[in-house]
Amino acid sequence: MDLIMAHKIHTKGVKKALTTIKEIAHKNFKREICGFLGFDKEKREYLIQPEENISEDPFNFFLINPLSYLLFKDDCEMIGVFHSHIIGDENPSEFDVKMSENCCQPFIIYSLNSKKINIYTPKTSEVDVNILNRIKAAA
Repeated sequence: MDLIMAHKIHTKGVKKALTTIKEIAHKNFKREICGFLGFDKEKREYLIQPEENISEDPFNFFLINPLSYLLFKDDCEMIGVFHSHIIGDENPSEFDVKMSENCCQPFIIYSLNSKKINIYTPKTSEVDVNILNRIKAAA
């Protein structure tokens, strides 16, 4: 099953946002899922936007259309990029670290095996530290 969504899922709480990401991952267990987690300060809502994984090897890697990234970032406050690991644990791969550092966005990684979330924060990040700390506390 290929996950292609261009709409945002709105949730009120951080735990619900993370649960939604986990549910998306379990429904799409044959390929890494990916997308964005954001926050709407006016509505006080978390925004989850699943994206199509356009990687040539979606079982082991994920790739998001760069235009989708720019549009999401322009539309709301970006918290991070999420994706799942089909095999292995929730720790970031060498590739995850490199990509997170390059885009200056935290990577929210959910492992289907361990059923745990890990958040890798790059050395330079544009994310609101208070919001990111709420996400880390809930993970």
